[in-house]
Amino acid sequence: MRDIKLVIGDKNYSSWSICPWLMLKMFNIDFEEISIKLFQGNTAEKLGPYSPSLKVPVMLHGDTTVWDSLAICEFISETFLRGAGWPSKQKSKANARSIAAEVHSGFPTLKKEWPMNCATNRNLVPSEALQEEIARIDAIWGNYRQRFGEEGPYLFGRFSVVDSMFAATAISFESYGAELSKRAGAYMETLLHNSFVKDWKELGRKEKGHLSIAYAESA
Repeated sequence: MRDIKLVIGDKNYSSWSICPWLMLKMFNIDFEEISIKLFQGNTAEKLGPYSPSLKVPVMLHGDTTVWDSLAICEFISETFLRGAGWPSKQKSKANARSIAAEVHSGFPTLKKEWPMNCATNRNLVPSEALQEEIARIDAIWGNYRQRFGEEGPYLFGRFSVVDSMFAATAISFESYGAELSKRAGAYMETLLHNSFVKDWKELGRKEKGHLSIAYAESA
């Protein structure tokens, strides 16, 4: 019996669930996936036995429960990877942690106006507020790829927590037609061509009961 359980929401909509799921997949850590459909009358009831916050994602490891996507990714790095979920160099690690925290707590307009939806594909004109957030993400992707990406195709070269945190952003940018600079666009394609991200998107598209509205942000 697998000792790690990861409770997630719908793959089509749950932008936070993909973060720890992708970490576990990329570092080949075996886990049991428990999927609970969001936006249902009994969603909270089904989450109750697993999640103190009644939100997804949540990880159970033995008698330890960890909720919140970034906290779970940190737990994975510390518990199973001896810290290798982050870049090894101090400066890179400090920058990566700062960016991951910014993704986690920031970009409210993106999360509201362009929520992750694997099943949609339509070009939308971003609002002025959203344009500013897209420009900030473009600057992060372009600048940090240039400064720290010499050892591989991900933001800090090799795959790390920060790439997990940006996976849903890449899916949203593709779904709604974000215009990016060349270097930022190349990084987005790296995320979108990741085999596990492709699997997530495909499974999300195949889920039944897609909502008729675009907004479907999980916690």
